[in-house]
Amino acid sequence: MIVELGARQRGRILSPVRVAAPRRALPRSLTVMILLAVLPLFGQSFHYLVDVPPLYALSKSWPVLTIPLAVYALAQIELPFKSLCIALLAYLVAITPAVSMVQLGNGLTDAMATTVKVWPFAYYFSLAALLTMLRPTLPQLRGALIALGAGTFVVMLALWLVLPPEAYATDPLKSKLLMYDVERGPRIFMPMFFGVLFLFYLSRRFCAYREWWTIPLLLVGLLLMVLIYKQRTALGSVVLVVGFAMITSARGWWRILAVGMALLATVVLAAVYSVDLANRAEQMLGASLSIRQNSIILALDFLEVTPLRWLLGVGAVTRFSNVTLADILGNDQFYLADIGWIGIVFEYGVIGAVLIAAFYVAALRTARKAATGDDPMTQALGDYILFALATSTIYSVVFTPGEVASVMALALYWRNARRQAGARRPLHPPKRPVFTMGRR
Repeated sequence: MIVELGARQRGRILSPVRVAAPRRALPRSLTVMILLAVLPLFGQSFHYLVDVPPLYALSKSWPVLTIPLAVYALAQIELPFKSLCIALLAYLVAITPAVSMVQLGNGLTDAMATTVKVWPFAYYFSLAALLTMLRPTLPQLRGALIALGAGTFVVMLALWLVLPPEAYATDPLKSKLLMYDVERGPRIFMPMFFGVLFLFYLSRRFCAYREWWTIPLLLVGLLLMVLIYKQRTALGSVVLVVGFAMITSARGWWRILAVGMALLATVVLAAVYSVDLANRAEQMLGASLSIRQNSIILALDFLEVTPLRWLLGVGAVTRFSNVTLADILGNDQFYLADIGWIGIVFEYGVIGAVLIAAFYVAALRTARKAATGDDPMTQALGDYILFALATSTIYSVVFTPGEVASVMALALYWRNARRQAGARRPLHPPKRPVFTMGRR
């Protein structure tokens, strides 16, 4: 039997997906177990977890292992923005390495090795194919995401309570999970993709249905990020996106209250830091601010040598290369991954930056089209794209591109599954019409 996924509009098929329907669906428990096992790999949860070598190696090889799924998606599934994604991958994997060989003197092996971090952009194809084959129900998919999100905080708290102080390392080559530095002390650099998505889900659920039990859970999650995770940019971006969701979702006097609280918080912070604000901010951020400023200056000076570097970038080197960027630029305090979009322009040029930005916009559009007022998880997916854009001012967007690619695939599957099932009923009828979560 052939099942056709898609929707007809104005006499044409928007997203036709033809797959052979299995005679018997997978057991519910098996489907959920598969989702719990593979979603962290698509979300790059173990991509920098050198503390657990088997999971680290599996995550690094996952783009290669899922190539058959990506090929299937390219050949059999008509996905939106397919041409954009193909152009993006072709540029990042083919053009940039060639540029790095010219600009930085990379050998072919080193040049191709620098492309490993961008392969997860292809997760848009491979995860879309896997979901099409696996065909989980939306409650199964939602439950898996919630379990992974809540489990993130449970595991992080358990590690914090159990592990002794000597378990934390100052050298990131020895541990990228349990870290220690003078400014922040011991901290757990937990993979937070599902954890942050869970926080957005809680905030959207409160906005939609005024379920007050979600607020304590949201505050506990934020508190754990402050006390254990200690990543200022990520935490600030979460608060920013949650506040944005609260304000834009509220109606009537609730919106007035939300805006008033936001303005009050702004006034209080301005009053506290009004005296010598720049010096206070620099002290609070420690050496990281000066290091980023130095990296930006070095990057811009190197790009200004020729317009071609601005256009195509200069590529990058691996930490195993004989010559590093610090050697080329003559400064050991140069960190390409910590200067946001300037680092992207440095590595991939204006052309590459525009293609990556277009991919993020496409992901946001896909998530927004999938969002419905009766399903907070669909709106949380869109919130995560906003979070990724907010953190991109500091963090490199190619640090974990699989997260955004996975969100895009999840949102697309969500939209198509709802269309196929004709789901139009609210999943959780609101108790009171206090918040109206309409399609934006």
